[in-house]
Amino acid sequence: MTAAPSAATVVTRRQTSRSTWRPALLAEPDGLLRTRYAWEPALLKPIDTLTVLIVFLALQFLIPARLVIGGMGAVGRPTVAIGILLVFVWALSAVRGQLPGARQPIRWVIFLYVAVQMFSYAVGFDRGLPGVEASSADRWIIFTIAMAGLTLAIADGIPTRAQLDRFLLVLVGFTTVMAVIGILQFLGVADLTRYLRLPGLSNNAELIGIGQRGGPGFARVASTATHYIEFGVVLSMVLPVALHYALFATERKQRQLRWAAVVLIASAIPFSLSRSATLAVTLGMAVLATVWPWRQRYNAAIIGVVATAAFAVVQPGVLGTIRSLFSNADDDPSIQNRIARTDYVMDLWSLRPWFGRGAGTVIPEQYILLDNQLYVTLLAGGVVGLAGLVIFLLGPYFIARSIRLRGADQETRHLAQSLAVIMPVSLLVSATFDSFSFATFVGVLFLVIGAIGALWRLDHESPHERVLQIAAPGDKYVATPLMAYWRRSGPTDDGVRTPAAPSSP
Repeated sequence: MTAAPSAATVVTRRQTSRSTWRPALLAEPDGLLRTRYAWEPALLKPIDTLTVLIVFLALQFLIPARLVIGGMGAVGRPTVAIGILLVFVWALSAVRGQLPGARQPIRWVIFLYVAVQMFSYAVGFDRGLPGVEASSADRWIIFTIAMAGLTLAIADGIPTRAQLDRFLLVLVGFTTVMAVIGILQFLGVADLTRYLRLPGLSNNAELIGIGQRGGPGFARVASTATHYIEFGVVLSMVLPVALHYALFATERKQRQLRWAAVVLIASAIPFSLSRSATLAVTLGMAVLATVWPWRQRYNAAIIGVVATAAFAVVQPGVLGTIRSLFSNADDDPSIQNRIARTDYVMDLWSLRPWFGRGAGTVIPEQYILLDNQLYVTLLAGGVVGLAGLVIFLLGPYFIARSIRLRGADQETRHLAQSLAVIMPVSLLVSATFDSFSFATFVGVLFLVIGAIGALWRLDHESPHERVLQIAAPGDKYVATPLMAYWRRSGPTDDGVRTPAAPSSP
């Protein structure tokens, strides 16, 4: 039994109630009050790395690649300016001791690549460059440093796994928009690239528009990319990442949106009518499938066959045209021209075999159009430059593979493999076209390398043993690595979590 409140307490309650009372129509909801008092202008809010990176992606994918800042030429793309900003911010953070303290192998990969390019740049000027080659070399170094800043900002600047996932999902989203623009071009609905403009930007070259290949009626499209080949290759590079997030979606709406992105990206790849894109998507999916259990491989194969058949019905002739690009290779002038240039490349390379002619100096105006980045790098950087490029492309692959083998959970290991496959794909297509001449391709490549670095750092910070991880009973998408089985069959089982039967390399 409680005591009755005193008279003083009652009076105090009445006074408090009277002083705080307001008519119902004038009362503000609690949410509105919090918003009003917590609000601050957007320009006054701190800008984090993720925000800058999303702006980079928007400019990279939504603005036609041939639009540049007036008077700056090929390095006048807004994304290059953002890359230079990121270099400055990263360097400032390094000087102030604000970089993550964990080991970061991607830094060494980037430092080595930039060092090779700077050395090659100096070699070029040492031999004496004509004006057009000197300008091209300057642009190349600016572009290289900007892209290095992008990679370092991602590798060291994304603080959490949630932000990394958000960034990669935004990449998938903008790639989907790029695919939709290409699909609309192919179907003849609209060419949106004619209307995508930003004040202050002008055409560095004529927009490529819609072309033809394989006869009248077979359009090939480039969307916002510089060229049809680049369009198909970029979609093929991002497809494994899109597929990863579709497989690991947890909610119904999430699954619907992410699978829609996969379908749109995959269906737009054939519209480039490109051998390079076909090789890229084939290699990418084959390497990704090596980590799947056999059941998942069977499911993927069946879905792939059904999807290909459905595409052939909806767009008859497109797949036949792509098939003819390979079956009629002996009569294809583009392939024959590439083969015919080999002797020219070898003769020119023999003049400066070790250090080349200088980074960024091998340009069509002075030499010849080489649809092969490995040839371009061999002439520009010699054996040293080509070795640097191969290390640059394969180093991140092995770093990502380490995460695939030892990651904390199934989703981390699968994401690592999804990022890893992009590196051999990039090396393959670099032998089929001059890939580093295309800014969207290079941008995607460098940001993927940065994402590998961020995933490495975040996974190493998570509390789990850095040993070979076997597939848990509930894992559907990542099988046990063969190395775990080999180690279990040896004299010791150090470095393996628990025994498991082999099912995947």
